[in-house]
Amino acid sequence: MSHNGSDYPFTRQAADQVRETGYSIEALLERRGFQPVRKRALERVLGAIGGAIPDQPVHPVAELLSYPLARLMVSCLDDDFLTRRYALAEAKLAGRRMKKEDAADLIPLAQDLDIHPVRRRDLFELHFAEYLKAAHRMRSPKWKLVNRGLRKGKVTVTQDELARLLEERARMRVMRGLPLSVPEDICRQLADYTREIGAELVAIKADRFPDLGEVAEEAFPPCIRTFLSQVTEGVNLAHTARFALTSFLINVGMSVDDVVALFNTSPDFDEEKTRYQVDHISGKGGTKYTPPSCATMATYGNCPGEDDLCRRVSHPLSYYQKQARTKLKKS
Repeated sequence: MSHNGSDYPFTRQAADQVRETGYSIEALLERRGFQPVRKRALERVLGAIGGAIPDQPVHPVAELLSYPLARLMVSCLDDDFLTRRYALAEAKLAGRRMKKEDAADLIPLAQDLDIHPVRRRDLFELHFAEYLKAAHRMRSPKWKLVNRGLRKGKVTVTQDELARLLEERARMRVMRGLPLSVPEDICRQLADYTREIGAELVAIKADRFPDLGEVAEEAFPPCIRTFLSQVTEGVNLAHTARFALTSFLINVGMSVDDVVALFNTSPDFDEEKTRYQVDHISGKGGTKYTPPSCATMATYGNCPGEDDLCRRVSHPLSYYQKQARTKLKKS
């Protein structure tokens, strides 16, 4: 059975189906009958900004055609944060749909995404090169090739793991080519929609660091500012960087709930697992952890470059304390 193009609109099969409809961009933008397509396209992008594209009953044709239109809206705004967030949300929507699929139905979808799994009873085998193509950005140790059983060049994965790998391939497929080069007149016709998206984007960026309360963001060292920026753009942090960021934020007074909320844009976000890790770092198990020293951060490749104050301190928390005191004196 082939996969459903409207459920996975980033696939080549879906692109073929869009071409077969014969509808022009002009028709989608102007005809009254295509209002549901425009509405769903806007919903896709606004949902992405908010963290999740709603998966509700939509006519298959509207679902299919809303994807290329959403890509045009994202491209007209040409904002890196929006592009990353949108690609991640489309992949997450696909991931939720994949979880409902039979094992056999994942195979044609995988093939469309250039992965060729072979089913072995309840497991799947795939060539290690294809495995790496999908898993190379996934930071959890379980995805590292050294931690997988490698036999005759093949890696074995469960159905859930295959779906997660395909989700990552989907994110890469959605990102490909974005932002598109969109003619100015098309962007003008989309102005009502992009204005609404732009306003939502400004609001979410103003609140990029959730409820820091008394925490003085402007006193953060360059490494922590870099990690925060990457997390809010949907970048998967390396384990060492994630630990450093979490332990830093906990130590400067941020709540466990807010730290957990911060990570919900990460491609690998799992709320239960994240909460367990943040609780552990915050001392729920008895030991409250502090971030690594500047020297250790540099060893792990987590130092983005020093500023003047970095050169006078040896720890991210010392940087924060000195900088916060300086800001206090000035105010």
